[in-house]
Amino acid sequence: MKPLPLKKRQLSLCRGVSILTCRSCINLHVPVTLALAPFSAWLPSSRERLAISILQGRGVSLSDLLGRVAGAIKTAFEDPVWVRIEISQLQMHSGHLYIAAVDRDQDGKEKAKARAQIWASRVPGIVRKFTGQTGIELASGIKLLVYAKPVFKPEYGFSLDIVDIDPNYTLGDMEARLKRIRERLKSEGLAQRNKQLATPADFAHVAVISPPDAAGKGDFQAEADRLDAAGLCRFTYFDAVFQGERAKESLKDAFMAALSVHQHSTFCALVLIRGGGALADLHWLNEYVLAGMVCKFPCPVLVGIGHERDTTILDEYAHRSFGTPSKVIAHIRQQIATRALRGLEDWQAIVHAAQARLALAESRALQKRAEISTLTDRRLAQAETATIRQQELVSRQGTALLDLAVKQADRLHDMALTAAGAQVDIIAAKAEHLSISVNDRAQSTVERVERDVMGAFNSITLATRRSIDGIDEHLQDQWLGVAATAHRMLGTATHHLERDMADIRHFARKALDDAQEQTRDVMATILAHGIDPTLKRGFAVVKDRTGMPISSSHAAQQQETMNIQFRDGTIRVKKEST
Repeated sequence: MKPLPLKKRQLSLCRGVSILTCRSCINLHVPVTLALAPFSAWLPSSRERLAISILQGRGVSLSDLLGRVAGAIKTAFEDPVWVRIEISQLQMHSGHLYIAAVDRDQDGKEKAKARAQIWASRVPGIVRKFTGQTGIELASGIKLLVYAKPVFKPEYGFSLDIVDIDPNYTLGDMEARLKRIRERLKSEGLAQRNKQLATPADFAHVAVISPPDAAGKGDFQAEADRLDAAGLCRFTYFDAVFQGERAKESLKDAFMAALSVHQHSTFCALVLIRGGGALADLHWLNEYVLAGMVCKFPCPVLVGIGHERDTTILDEYAHRSFGTPSKVIAHIRQQIATRALRGLEDWQAIVHAAQARLALAESRALQKRAEISTLTDRRLAQAETATIRQQELVSRQGTALLDLAVKQADRLHDMALTAAGAQVDIIAAKAEHLSISVNDRAQSTVERVERDVMGAFNSITLATRRSIDGIDEHLQDQWLGVAATAHRMLGTATHHLERDMADIRHFARKALDDAQEQTRDVMATILAHGIDPTLKRGFAVVKDRTGMPISSSHAAQQQETMNIQFRDGTIRVKKEST
């Protein structure tokens, strides 16, 4: 007999029963022990089977249903497959390692989650292989590529039975993550920002971020407390978690708290320290947010994570990285000591330079004073010699003129007498020839002649006196001229002396101003680095009333009052009256 054609929609299945009805409806008997997979093309859909079950009033038990699911999964996944997961939680129990596996999207939201386990017999080999090749331990947040077999058990549900882990995938994922962070920081122009900040030449106030109870913090704080007690450097601590899911937010909060304090109390540096621990804990620090905060922090960041060879992304972008917290505090202590010694050397150099300048100025002033004194004495001697010579010349000229005038007066007088005698003789001769009648006339003539003679004599005498007075006036004018010349020469010498003295005062004042300017420059250099750190090391600055530093005991003795500035205030000292 020719077999009837089978139609998919007209086939109903009853395991263990076979009933043949007609050409359009066939009941096919399938033994219980036979798998249904070969007949899947003719089987009704799950919804149809469910409807048939409900219509038939039979239904299936949960265990039967989950058993079928377990069978389907076992059939579909006879061999393990490679699965990408991220560890959400880890738990060790009775030697077995239980893992909460998740799959996240780019925003970090969970897309799927499942249980996974590594049985005790496989744990040592798998963990040893993974740790040996990656250098880290299995921990939350690590991405894995696991070779696992999907397992479904009705009583426990779905899980992954892990039989192997590929360490290269984890290393590649971690490196890819670091590469993405580096490229992003570089594209945003942040990569070198903290490294380009000026290296602290001294430390006065330092911020410290560390776990609250870390051993590394204890080593750091033991030395820091000694510096703080000596008044050399102040430390402000901010606690943060460095591992686990809370690490990123905790460190972020600590950075923000330190930044808030920095805005009103400037830090010289921010120190990020953590003591030794599991290497797996380091990957919690490889976050873009934390690396960005290190780059953007406004003062140098010093990192001292407790591993000599292993580093984090924070080490790469910090201003400077140290192997351990102890090395960080050792560097701070060394910088403080070096700066203090350099400040002392600079101060001594200032004092020596000022003393040398002052001594040079005093030497030049003494030399100039001696030169001026010698030149003044020479010019005064020359003026006195010239004055004496002029006086002698004037005296000789006056005497000569006086002798000439006397001789002229005597000659005129003799001439007048001679002329008068001649006239008398003439008159007497005439009188002898005249008669007595003209005696009166003669007498009158004699009297007139005598009067004329007396008038001539008086005229001669007056002219002589006038000549003598003119000679006296000429001598007086000559003497006044000599005196004026001597006065001008003396004034010139005095002017030269005053000019030389002004030059001396000018050069001495300039030399002193130069020394003070250099002193102020060096003090400005010291103040540019900050005078407070120097004062906090036990030094003090002595200033006068104007605020200028006093650098010698001699200068201090000239002050009535002085101000002495210490690190915690200023006191005024007044000189006791003697």
